[in-house]
Amino acid sequence: MSKAQALNKLLIVVGLLFILLVSMQSHGQILHHKLDVELYPGLKMIKAQDTLTFPKDSPRKISFLLHKDLQVSVTSSDDSLILLHPATQKEPYAEYGLTLGNIDNKVSVQYFGVIFDPVLNDNSNGLIAPEGATLFGSTYWYPFFLGIQKSFEVTVQTPGDWMSLVQGQIASTVVEGSIRTSRFVEIYPQEEIYLVAGPFKSYQVDTPSGKKVQVLLRKDDPALAQNFLTLVPEYIKHYSQIIAPYPYSSFSVVENFWETGYGMPSFTLLGPTVLRLPFILNSSLPHEVLHNWWGNSVYVDYDKGNWCEGLTTYMADYWQQEKAGSERTYRMNTLLNYMDFVAGSPEKDFPLRQFRGRHNSSSQAVGYGKSMMLFHMLEFRFGKEAFHKSLQDFYTRNLFKKASFTDIQNSFESVNNQNLEGFFSQWLDRKGAPEIELGDVRIMKWHDGSTSTTYVLSQKQADLYDLNIPVIWTLESGAEIRQLARLSDKTQFYSLTSPSRPVKVSVDPDFHLFRRLYTEERPATLSSVLGASEVHYYFDPADASAKQFVDVWSQKTEGSDVLHYSGEPLDVPAKGSMVFVGDQQKFVSFMKSQLAEQNLQITDDTISIEGQKYNLKEVSTVLVARLKNHPQQTVVWVRWSPDNTPAEWASRLTHYGTFGVLVFKGRPVILKSTWPVLQSPLQRSL
Repeated sequence: MSKAQALNKLLIVVGLLFILLVSMQSHGQILHHKLDVELYPGLKMIKAQDTLTFPKDSPRKISFLLHKDLQVSVTSSDDSLILLHPATQKEPYAEYGLTLGNIDNKVSVQYFGVIFDPVLNDNSNGLIAPEGATLFGSTYWYPFFLGIQKSFEVTVQTPGDWMSLVQGQIASTVVEGSIRTSRFVEIYPQEEIYLVAGPFKSYQVDTPSGKKVQVLLRKDDPALAQNFLTLVPEYIKHYSQIIAPYPYSSFSVVENFWETGYGMPSFTLLGPTVLRLPFILNSSLPHEVLHNWWGNSVYVDYDKGNWCEGLTTYMADYWQQEKAGSERTYRMNTLLNYMDFVAGSPEKDFPLRQFRGRHNSSSQAVGYGKSMMLFHMLEFRFGKEAFHKSLQDFYTRNLFKKASFTDIQNSFESVNNQNLEGFFSQWLDRKGAPEIELGDVRIMKWHDGSTSTTYVLSQKQADLYDLNIPVIWTLESGAEIRQLARLSDKTQFYSLTSPSRPVKVSVDPDFHLFRRLYTEERPATLSSVLGASEVHYYFDPADASAKQFVDVWSQKTEGSDVLHYSGEPLDVPAKGSMVFVGDQQKFVSFMKSQLAEQNLQITDDTISIEGQKYNLKEVSTVLVARLKNHPQQTVVWVRWSPDNTPAEWASRLTHYGTFGVLVFKGRPVILKSTWPVLQSPLQRSL
């Protein structure tokens, strides 16, 4: 998630300007900061001088925001400053009114004070501390003019054993005695100015294109640094080839002193635990590198919808799955998340164009998942080459500007010479998703041996979509025929002529279309439990470990919680999901009955899944099943070995929502899977 996104949500309150005070929001106006900054970590203090150069024809009365604990004054002659609105408990900033004199468009201000917003639940608006300094746009550590892009020259003084980083060109670094002075220059328009500093260990490499890749760690770890130094240049090269040259002079991986996962222009700020997660290198890292194109050089016009996270997810996270050959599973899991967190609770749904930022699983399922599928459908429709050309056009037109879904539509229409108003409107401006149905299939064999087949496809929802639906036919010969059926009416008839008889038809079996899934075609996963409207827990309240597990999960799920204690029958509730917590024989018997068709065996000492046997005393397990007589509902049985702490393990399980079969040996997971789907209304043997 980009920190700019978090800032956008914060900047809701804007004070009224005094007489003739107007904001400088006209297109193309750039404000230049010449900042001289001194950081005093032991005092948690900043001292700064900022020379502001305003664009020509700027209003003479303007306002800006500044951190509530900073004292500010004007040092330039013929300019004046007043306090418009003092900070409140809900606002981390005060608002000032600045009047420019008639001499020129330059104003100098100086300010100093403490910046220390304590880290609570891994969240802070920014702080200066002995451990380091992390300052965002939402810190208001420099005069912040709403809606104005800026260029800058920033000089930072820190203790000599510290290093500092600001996005942009690293112009110079000098150590004199106990003071390090670093200078940074950025000539291209920026949304915010970020500053991080601390006692870093630095590792770096220059790429063949002349871009510097840097890793700043809080303790010496050459092996960890080398992982990033190896992969980042490859990611930069990849995206430079398919979009445009990398827009900044360097890219840095920076270790924060609390847990974060932010992408800023030219660097990513990762927490100490996040940085060391093994999957980060092939998931979050390409995602954060790509944000330098999407979000940090083509900016998001949030008022018109956040396109950035869906596109970045598609070109980074999905790309990694594509490289591993798991793209079909990724698309299926995306649809699963939508079904679990949105489709089952329609009040949580909203049109994609209204997405601003992620704040829970349902908003993520729309803003990341549905958006990701929109871009996949565009690539599926036009092909990879035309897809990339369209994005290149979008990037070139909107470099260092705010852009919207409409700008993306304009580029795809221009490159592909098609009117896409209907396509974008149906996916951006409507709630919900289409639900398709395979109707009657009839086969006729001709004297020459060929076969004619007619079939029916329908849309079940009220508001019709214009859909391109993949249909795959398997013939007696073993050959496959692929069709693309365009469905725009409620019901339409189609035909196929084939050299031999079809024996199977599959409608969108690889999930290329954003649509509602049938219960029968989706595996049971943890996300279906986590997103249920009601979660029914069955456990022994005298078992402290079971109670700890329930306490954690009841905070993680989105639905209401219902507790059932030992001694009560395992009656299936009218709605919601069932959660069995702990080792009880009645849980074993119930799960055996629900998974009777799957390859599962359980004894007193062992559990066998798909032919692999495990000792129950050595492993922790999670099994999810659909209730046979109530397939819309799911049941999950969780049990753990002595080397897993139930509360901590319960928290970690929420990160495995796309799986329905999990086996842990100690902390590591040694099996991640789902039960095979045995039937689907969109697949039929003929």
